[in-house]
Amino acid sequence: MKYSPKTKKGEESLNKILNAAIAVIAEKGFNDASIDEITSRAGVSHGLFYFYFNNKDELLNELVKRINRDMRHYLTLSTAGLSDRISIEKRGFEAFFDWMYYNQYLYKILIEAESNNIELYKWHYMKLSERYSRKLSEAMNRGEIARYDPEALSFILMGIADFIAKRYILWVNNKIPRYVIDEVNKILERILNPRCNC
Repeated sequence: MKYSPKTKKGEESLNKILNAAIAVIAEKGFNDASIDEITSRAGVSHGLFYFYFNNKDELLNELVKRINRDMRHYLTLSTAGLSDRISIEKRGFEAFFDWMYYNQYLYKILIEAESNNIELYKWHYMKLSERYSRKLSEAMNRGEIARYDPEALSFILMGIADFIAKRYILWVNNKIPRYVIDEVNKILERILNPRCNC
């Protein structure tokens, strides 16, 4: 992004562009989303778009960074007050499923990033893993969960959450059934239990 707004009005204008871009890209895909349509839907001029971004690639970069930040913030708030890691994981999975259900259009932006900017897509997951790995490592050191390579475990857990969410939410637009959440919880307990001799 070329310029960060310094005023409330500037922030509102930028948010109009970003929100319009999310809607257009989610509907049409990144390649078919035009700057014309984005600015028209946002109710702003082309000049204002180019004041913030050089092109659509910079726009996609900003969208993914905001999605990453907002998702992490939501998951942190959703697990606040829980003390043991297995409880945090269970609640975190459910929070992610809720986030995904109510923000499917945002998840479609990540899919577009995978197709159009693989480095940005990798950055998103590496950024999630970086913080996740640290929290898992701290829990291992406290003896709360079984010991694994923290980064590998972070990707294993993200993979479970990601594909369960795709199967039930993105592909068929349903909430995750309770019995599936119960199965996921059993798997988490088995994988993470520090006393399990599996």
